[in-house]
Amino acid sequence: MENLRCSAKKRVRQPGRATIKIIGRRWVQLPVLGLLILVFMLGGSLPAQAGIITFDYSSLSSGADNGAIQSLMNTQLGAGKTVTVTGAFASNSYAGDGFVTGPLVNGNPTSYTLASTDGTFIKNNTSLDPGPDSDRITMAFSGLTISSISFDFEIFPDGTCPSLSNCGSGANRPDLTVLANGNQVIQYDAQTPGSGGSSHGFSASIYTHSPMSGPNQSELAPQLLGFGATLNLPANTTTLSFVDWPQTIAIANLTITTPNTPVPEPTSMALFGTGLLGLGFIRRRGRLRTAITNSARETPLMRH
Repeated sequence: MENLRCSAKKRVRQPGRATIKIIGRRWVQLPVLGLLILVFMLGGSLPAQAGIITFDYSSLSSGADNGAIQSLMNTQLGAGKTVTVTGAFASNSYAGDGFVTGPLVNGNPTSYTLASTDGTFIKNNTSLDPGPDSDRITMAFSGLTISSISFDFEIFPDGTCPSLSNCGSGANRPDLTVLANGNQVIQYDAQTPGSGGSSHGFSASIYTHSPMSGPNQSELAPQLLGFGATLNLPANTTTLSFVDWPQTIAIANLTITTPNTPVPEPTSMALFGTGLLGLGFIRRRGRLRTAITNSARETPLMRH
């Protein structure tokens, strides 16, 4: 009996066993926690998600001013983001004083403009519009930066440049320049209708007659209509300017993209949560084993 009590005493009071259990429990917990963190960080848990905002100007009435355009854009931007618009005027009928070319309808030339596809567009404010003249549309954003944009555009012809040979000195031609924070990103140049010329991938109009030229003469006033222009912008861009020379430009269907924002994937979050539950189970089991061991240590041996 004495030998049995000694054997039991060794099994219960042997310090090495309790120490091994505690160390073992900690040894299991640390790698599991490290593995969970690694899965969360490297296992696709931080994908890049860009913000995309499209400004639809088709709901604006023709004649809407900076305030109305700005209000529409602020509504579409959402909370915490704003834009200040200057130099803009909405229209769904302007056709470059009749110099814009288009298809023949019943033998008479028409003008094919942004309004033909996008409805209302915004143009720079000119002497034909209420308010002060401006050679540019400027949009100053707050609460966000812009990494890229896409838009439709038009470089309108008019009587100030009836042909390339009569458009100021040198090789001047109407153009649209896009600025980001005041720095030039690109310049699109107008082309003579039917010439086959192009500017940055946008080709001259295939229509060669305008209401001004009539059906029997070719329109020579340079112009350009582009759909889906896409530009990558310098980092931290907050201000966009669309600059005209010499008279009128317009844009529509403007889409801005904000820089990528890390967002946890639902799958990775689920894995991380499941791992935490498993880690909690391991800790609970470890505490239970430790409690049993400690209880066994403190329980007096029964004497028979």
